[in-house]
Amino acid sequence: MNIILNFISVLSAFIFGVGILYWLMDETVGKVKFLNSEKEWNGLQIKDFIFLLFSIVILISLFDFYKPY
Repeated sequence: MNIILNFISVLSAFIFGVGILYWLMDETVGKVKFLNSEKEWNGLQIKDFIFLLFSIVILISLFDFYKPY
């Protein structure tokens, strides 16, 4: 049971962290005109994929995830 709780805790912290970092980048750097493109895939622009990738890399490289249970 502890393994499942640890997995849920780490996964939710990871998703929350990526979401916050993505949102911060989208609200600051994402407002620059040359990052907005005409090409979209299901409503997502190229900058969205780049921001998600940067968010994941930043989160994995700067933070350690500890098992709470």
